[in-house]
Amino acid sequence: VYSRIAAAKNELIGPKEYESRSSDFFETRVAQVYYLYEKKLQQNGALDFGDLIFKTVTLFQTTPEVLESYRHQLHYILIDEYQDTNRAQYILTRLLSEPRNNLCVVGDDDQSIYRWRGADIQNILNFEADYSGCKVIRLEQNYRSTQTILSLANSVISNNQGRKGKNLWTSNGGGE
Repeated sequence: VYSRIAAAKNELIGPKEYESRSSDFFETRVAQVYYLYEKKLQQNGALDFGDLIFKTVTLFQTTPEVLESYRHQLHYILIDEYQDTNRAQYILTRLLSEPRNNLCVVGDDDQSIYRWRGADIQNILNFEADYSGCKVIRLEQNYRSTQTILSLANSVISNNQGRKGKNLWTSNGGGE
């Protein structure tokens, strides 16, 4: 039940919207628990992990002067492992980086492994469309592995669907 609530918060879906989307007995029960859970959090003056971003996005969307204050303070934003960001993180990033688009992200579409935790690979795949005029630098040189390993890796990841594409290489020897 909690994983469903956490997933909803990653998508910026509150209890009311979750309830309206419920289509079966289990989802209806999750919606009921979601309401109770939020009530208990509020009674205890507490937030859970998902609330940290959800509540911030809500604050920024409902109080433009607060958003503008943070935009003014943050001249540059750097996000590492961007391929593993979720919807809430994406929206927060958009809110903070607009209108300057003062954003630098590092990520690898072939290394997205956190879908189960709400990561949305589309965030990195659509980055160039979402931030027109951005500069993409592919980090294809590897300093640790041999070319034999990288050639194998290239042949495996080339089968990934919906990827940007890259060619891993090294100046190290071929290796065993």
